[in-house]
Amino acid sequence: MDMRALYPISLPTERLEGEDKRTHYDVIKKNESCLNMNFSLLAEKIYELEIRLKLLESADDE
Repeated sequence: MDMRALYPISLPTERLEGEDKRTHYDVIKKNESCLNMNFSLLAEKIYELEIRLKLLESADDE
């Protein structure tokens, strides 16, 4: 099972020299969006695995 992040992120700690505030905040917003997408993908995968586990457990009970 391949669990690599589909949306790469890099967290800026400080504004780069010559970078204006708007550009800096846009980069932060983009990274937050990527993090949210990655977490959503992980949550979906966990949900799928829980369903599979329940199906396997119910098959054992029969």
